[in-house]
Amino acid sequence: MCLSIDKGSRKYLSLGRQTGAILVMFTIGLFSLLVVAALALDGGHLLLNKGRLQNAVDASALYAAKVVQDGGTLYEAREAATSILFQNLDFNENSELSVGIDQTSPDFNQAQITSNIFIEFSQWPDPFNPILDEGSEYVRVRVESVSLNNFLAQIVNFNKQVRASAVAGKSTDIACMNKVVPMMVCAVNDDSTDNFGLVPESLYVMKVGANQGSSIGPGNFQLLRLYDGSGASDIRRALAGEFNHGECVGPGDDVVTEPGGSVGPVVQGLNTRFGQYSGGGVSLDEFPRDFNSCEGDRVEVDSDGNIIPFSNPSKSEYTYDEYINGEDGASSHCNIGDVTTDDLIAATGRRELPVVIGLCDGLTNGSNTITALGTGCFFLSQTVSQQGNIAHVIGEFVTSCVNTGTASLDPSFVSNSSTIVLYRDPDSPDS
Repeated sequence: MCLSIDKGSRKYLSLGRQTGAILVMFTIGLFSLLVVAALALDGGHLLLNKGRLQNAVDASALYAAKVVQDGGTLYEAREAATSILFQNLDFNENSELSVGIDQTSPDFNQAQITSNIFIEFSQWPDPFNPILDEGSEYVRVRVESVSLNNFLAQIVNFNKQVRASAVAGKSTDIACMNKVVPMMVCAVNDDSTDNFGLVPESLYVMKVGANQGSSIGPGNFQLLRLYDGSGASDIRRALAGEFNHGECVGPGDDVVTEPGGSVGPVVQGLNTRFGQYSGGGVSLDEFPRDFNSCEGDRVEVDSDGNIIPFSNPSKSEYTYDEYINGEDGASSHCNIGDVTTDDLIAATGRRELPVVIGLCDGLTNGSNTITALGTGCFFLSQTVSQQGNIAHVIGEFVTSCVNTGTASLDPSFVSNSSTIVLYRDPDSPDS
């Protein structure tokens, strides 16, 4: 007996077979689209957090290197680096990273601070050979195996993790600095090996107020006309932190004095470093405040331009040592809120000022020239008053601080000035 299938039946059988093939193709296509979506979504998320972690690690390494440059121990450098790292992790955008980084019970006596935070030191940036010798000038901060949230990555059985490392340390010595603020402190002598007679940890007047004696000469209030600038606007912006990359001030250069007190521009420029903005076109976005705006008791100056010592032993200025100790150093003068901030635009080192040092004779009238002996680094102790007769600028001489400028091409050149820079980590190509 033979069975026959008519044309209509064959048609329906053919359609059934095609329907199954289309279902398979649709499933494969849908899976492919999900994989592409996972790569786009999770890949972008991974790269974003990798960049955020790298920024936090860079800041941590730079700060640790600065502590070492200032004479700190390896323990203090690890402590400082970890503190900055944890502060950055407290920002909302870093909340996911904060969960994946072990912050419990940090041990500053060894390279492995926590289970995935490592802080190491070396005598050279490349090769970077971790050692435990005090005086090692280069630091590496590593954060390993930071797990991230998955969105669609689990489709392809992929767990996201990021890592970052940064090496920082002292640059070559700087022969000529280009971040010098337009102020002059008068030297005691012309011996650079003796810091020109200036005493570290001592206070100096970096600019006198009205009706106060000037060590430079009549009509001068210790302001300078640098980088071809002139007038109130240039003074304001230079004191706020603007500088010319192509120009610098070095020993033997003739600098031009800027006569007049320029109280308003000085206040508007320098006080941005404390987070105070009072006009003149300077803003937070362009000139951030320092992370630390703590001040001590006000330091006053007499009519001869000399600092008046505190008569009350319970009063004192806010010192550079307290400044670099952060919250611990603020305990006797300020609230913790003055030292740390949620402001994303705040920066470190804004209160450290490179200032021209010159030999003053008290006879330089009006706009004239004085030969620069060198530059000294001063810590800005307090805000500047708007009142002319007390609009003096007070700074503590600290011998060295972070600056940028023209590095010497002579390997034998030695100076007291250098900058802290990031180096490529030879063991991490993405640093």
